[in-house]
Amino acid sequence: MEQTKKSYFQKIILIIVGIALFLLPFAITNPYIMYIINLILIYALLALGLDLIVGYTGQVSVGHGAFFGIGAYTAAIVAKKVGLSFWLTLPFSIVITAAIGFIIGFIGLKLIEEYLVMATLAFGTIIWLVFLNWTDLTGGPMGIAGIPAPPTIKLGGFEFPFLQYHDYYPLLLIFVYLGILITRLLIRSGFGRACTAIRDDELAAQAMGIPVFKTKVTMFTISATFCGAAGALYAHFLHVVSPETFTFSMSVTILTMVMIGGQGSIAGAIIGASILTISSEALRETPELRMLIYGFLIVIMIMFFPKGIMGLIQIIKRRFLQKNILIEKSSVEKEGLGYE
Repeated sequence: MEQTKKSYFQKIILIIVGIALFLLPFAITNPYIMYIINLILIYALLALGLDLIVGYTGQVSVGHGAFFGIGAYTAAIVAKKVGLSFWLTLPFSIVITAAIGFIIGFIGLKLIEEYLVMATLAFGTIIWLVFLNWTDLTGGPMGIAGIPAPPTIKLGGFEFPFLQYHDYYPLLLIFVYLGILITRLLIRSGFGRACTAIRDDELAAQAMGIPVFKTKVTMFTISATFCGAAGALYAHFLHVVSPETFTFSMSVTILTMVMIGGQGSIAGAIIGASILTISSEALRETPELRMLIYGFLIVIMIMFFPKGIMGLIQIIKRRFLQKNILIEKSSVEKEGLGYE
């Protein structure tokens, strides 16, 4: 009964937070702050996608910046050269990125962990070189500019155009909500439990009859799909894509978001995306220093806080509860009532 009340209370809190987030643009007048918040939502979707394989399957990828770029460039090319609207470029980007993610996962996941990292690093470098040198298709170093905004949404007598940063916020927030929902459904399903079993002990999972390779490839493909959606949103939000955005540093940034926020945690992915997006903007003028700081943070987290911020919060919460139990036990003993 108590557990039911707790669950009910948590749902009410989530609903209130959700409504508050939708109303957030009405409280913000500074367009730059709104721009940062929109970027946080896009990077949150990326972090959720990467965490599916890092936090729930136990695989490490440093090539997700490439999947992000594939989604963005696919949307840009289809929008500019074919003339399709955002509502068609988005699914197109998702399908293309998922297909490439399946191929890379099918090849790379046959390797052990260290070599998988090297394979995804090589993949990310190759994709970046394609963006940089295939001038006829990608625009080369200049990238692709003038990507159209999503068309105006008409609901009854109301129109919702995409003219300012505030206009993009509800759309991006909806996609983050969808990402959270899909993640929750995945990790609570039999498939998600199979992934966590592989993460904890791959040999034991295989002995239990779990199709390890098939499960890992499926989750890797879903992870790439998140990046494809984030890439399409990014392209139509900023109206420009260029190779400098999708370098190796982008993959490191996404991985750092997951590591800092906490692996295997939805809240951790969002917290990590928020912290890293804000710090990236603060260190925009010194990209070399930014990469140095990110590398240092990853090392610190692995050594001292392997579960990230959310893991640290859980430790503090557990110690606080244990302290309360000891205090209650001491109080009962003092009253001479005994304690079993």
